[in-house]
Amino acid sequence: MVSDLTKNSGDILEIRQTAQRLQTVKGVINLLFMAAKNHTMYPENHAIYQESLQAVVSRMDPFLKKYGGFRLDVEKDWLLFEDETVYKDDPKRDKLAYPLFRDGIQWMEFQAGIELWEISDLIKILNQYRRLQEEPKGDLVTALWEKDLPHIQYAATDVLWKAETVKDFSTFNLTGDEKQGADGHGVEDTPSQDTTGVQEAMDDDQQDTADTAEGRDAGGDMALSIMDRTIWEITPEELQRLEKMVAEEETQTSTEDLLDVLWLILSIQNEPEDYAIVLEFIKEEFKTTLVQGEFRIALDFLASLKKAYQSSKTEKPWAQPLLRQFFVDIADPQVLGVVKEVLPSLDKQRADQVDIFRKLLLSLPPVSITALAPMLMEKLSASLERQLMEIIGSLAKRDTNPLEQLLDRPEETLVKKLVYILGHISGEKPMKILFKMTDHPSGRVRLEAMKALERRNKNMIKELFHLVNDPVLTIRRMMWNHLEQFKNEKTGDLILNYLQQQKILYRDDQQILNCFKTLGCCGTLSSIPFLDQTLLGQGWDFSSERSLRRQGAALALLELNTQEARDVLKKASRSLFPSVRSAYQKTLKDHQ
Repeated sequence: MVSDLTKNSGDILEIRQTAQRLQTVKGVINLLFMAAKNHTMYPENHAIYQESLQAVVSRMDPFLKKYGGFRLDVEKDWLLFEDETVYKDDPKRDKLAYPLFRDGIQWMEFQAGIELWEISDLIKILNQYRRLQEEPKGDLVTALWEKDLPHIQYAATDVLWKAETVKDFSTFNLTGDEKQGADGHGVEDTPSQDTTGVQEAMDDDQQDTADTAEGRDAGGDMALSIMDRTIWEITPEELQRLEKMVAEEETQTSTEDLLDVLWLILSIQNEPEDYAIVLEFIKEEFKTTLVQGEFRIALDFLASLKKAYQSSKTEKPWAQPLLRQFFVDIADPQVLGVVKEVLPSLDKQRADQVDIFRKLLLSLPPVSITALAPMLMEKLSASLERQLMEIIGSLAKRDTNPLEQLLDRPEETLVKKLVYILGHISGEKPMKILFKMTDHPSGRVRLEAMKALERRNKNMIKELFHLVNDPVLTIRRMMWNHLEQFKNEKTGDLILNYLQQQKILYRDDQQILNCFKTLGCCGTLSSIPFLDQTLLGQGWDFSSERSLRRQGAALALLELNTQEARDVLKKASRSLFPSVRSAYQKTLKDHQ
């Protein structure tokens, strides 16, 4: 079975290569058609015509260098490449295949080394003999023979003598109701079943002849009559449709068809080893869809695989772990990381395309955060960055582990954004991670973590108290504001210990005063002896630090407002030390 699957894998690659060749050939033919249009509307040296010629060669040259050439087989109104239709005449527009068929061209081959002038001469010949002249001076085959284009080969047959081309020569009798057979007698004017197709071809020829006759007097022997040019003129709407058609051919890929083939192969596998091999091929094709920005194809295919996962519970239980691993594999940076290349183009996409992109990423497992998060370091528009952060946040709600693992990365900007995302995810685990991030070396990251925790509006004083000594002033002030929100005896004990141990590392006058004030607001009666000593002791010490602490102690006692606290303040008001009395008076004045 493995050998069979190996053969299948070879077939898959061949299918893909064949499909890519078909798309390239279709693109070449459409560009050739456009160049022929431009030739009828602009002078030969006009920039538009020259650019359209160059587009044909530029599209054709890489293909010819790789494969040596390509051959187009000619049928009545369509062209074949490797037995596949790559062009079909549209009745509503000028024809490309039928004139070749009419003049006996069986096939035409373009070979490596073809030059611009050869394409230009071919277009001139096609335009000159596109319509059958009433009195033709040569034909398309003769013109090709005379030009002898070195890199354009062809095979032709005499249309008058090839088998069953014309069985009823009376078709050419335009003057009577009856036609003569080979024996000279009249025959009915009814085409046989064998000649129906030929009759249609002759009718087309007669119409072409009539059209040409109408404009003959106006244009003489010009290669393209005025009537021809009138017919060839295209409206702006037609030009827009043609350009759109060419653009679609240029961008169209065979990925969707190949994924369909792979899906069929996968569905018939009954061995885990074979199933895994096919999934490996699918992974590579999925990556291709991402590189090409074909998010709808990728989304639809993932939906099919998820259905297969559900059905395999009963039909192929052994397939479920393989499919789970597949979803993990496509979320790997080696696969999903290619999205980075197409992200900038999303800003120019319609809203529905962006929505498909969002749905695709949200359908992936949370481990895809590992590939998506680094994209936040790219230069993205504000709206696209917001979209990406929301997607990462939604994935992280299902599992925070992939996001948590990225928080150790050295890029400060990235980690800050991830902490912001984490801050919008509820739950105990995200909160524990945020506590951890308050010890991050980067002040910006610590501040973001503090903001995220503050939004939770929970008492986290014990876990965050160490931030009262944070080097960043903004963080210290946020911490004291948090202390103010949750004034209780436990908070007071923490502050008392902090003040007693002289642990203030960064002098901030307002912070020190807030520290004492919060201590008093917490109603911690056990702090009165400490406040008494701080306010009344060492009256001979006139340093600014000591003065600030005396003022803070007086402020705490005023907030306590117990009898014992009022007694200490009364002693301060009568102290023999001017520094003590000054601290009391200043605090009393500021408190009023």
